Amino acid sequence: MVARYFREYVFQLVVGLTVTATVAILALINKYWTWPNAIVGSALLMCAVLYLMEKLGIGPSLKSRIRDWLDNSAFAIQTIQDKNECHFVMTDNIGIKTDIIQVKVGGPVALATAGHKATAQQLATFNAMSEERRQHFWKMVRLELLRYGVSFSDLKLDAEGVTFSDTLAIGPSLNEADFLRKMLTVRTVARLYWELLRELDDPKGASVSVSATRPSL
Repeated sequence: MVARYFREYVFQLVVGLTVTATVAILALINKYWTWPNAIVGSALLMCAVLYLMEKLGIGPSLKSRIRDWLDNSAFAIQTIQDKNECHFVMTDNIGIKTDIIQVKVGGPVALATAGHKATAQQLATFNAMSEERRQHFWKMVRLELLRYGVSFSDLKLDAEGVTFSDTLAIGPSLNEADFLRKMLTVRTVARLYWELLRELDDPKGASVSVSATRPSL
């Protein structure tokens, strides 16, 4: 946290000095150079400075912006130090964990929540169903999940469970609202899956109507 604030302070300081220096240079060269050339040269200088600051990890890098956006989600956020360019884990108030990963600079940001399994009681209820009722259960689950447009792995109640994921392309148009909306959609689909599995809590294997209330973002 302190390191991030320090980088932001250095960024503001460098930009402020750069703008001041640019204005001073423009005032000096006005006698010897045309204003259009001075403006273009100053713009190129600013772009070069911002590019170098990004490469050196100073200023509003994508990693620092994502962390700031995550902090605004009001959920618990953990920074993971690994070989990825950035890796955060968001844990919501009911324990669902969502990984936010960018493998390399300039690459897309992956959003994923993994390991969603059925309880022992739910698995026992599912195994006691007829094949027809099992197919009906998975059909209804798929229809509900597909409404959100989020990818999911093979639907399995045991083993590694189910993973829900989506990706965000990196570009100038990426903003906090779009990032949080997509991240929370992935988390919401996982929550919905939990609710759908509760249909199996009936030990008698009651008819699967998929009547679970869709959780809010």
